[in-house]
Amino acid sequence: MHDADHVSATPDGDWCIAMSNNLAGLKQGLGGLGAWLEHHKISTETENRARLVFEEIVTNVIRYGFDDDGAHVIHAAARVGGNDLTLSFSDDGRAFDPRTASELAPTYSLAQASIGGRGLMLVRAAASRIAYERTSEGRNQLTVTLPR
Repeated sequence: MHDADHVSATPDGDWCIAMSNNLAGLKQGLGGLGAWLEHHKISTETENRARLVFEEIVTNVIRYGFDDDGAHVIHAAARVGGNDLTLSFSDDGRAFDPRTASELAPTYSLAQASIGGRGLMLVRAAASRIAYERTSEGRNQLTVTLPR
């Protein structure tokens, strides 16, 4: 039994969730994050960036992060501090540092564009800071900071 699909908010206003590594988990995570962002009266622009980052990171973990089709838990958290909104992600998938992933070459027409591979570019553009660590326990720990 995994500790998935668990949502909590702490008294200081942080939000966290343990999601299943499937589309139902992603949907639950997006819904919980959206409600938390609205409760904290985050601006529409920052809310849109946060949703984009959340969806892109979690979708990539679900699609590409695991060597098996088994059940895994993806942990995510959000915190507001000063002029920043910080989203944190943790999973037990393959090591992947999005800061060092290669960028796709720019395309100049729709016919030249490839499908996929643009999401990390959007995450990088939205973030003011991205931090990554592969922990000694074999977990990816990703933190994306967004300006408010």
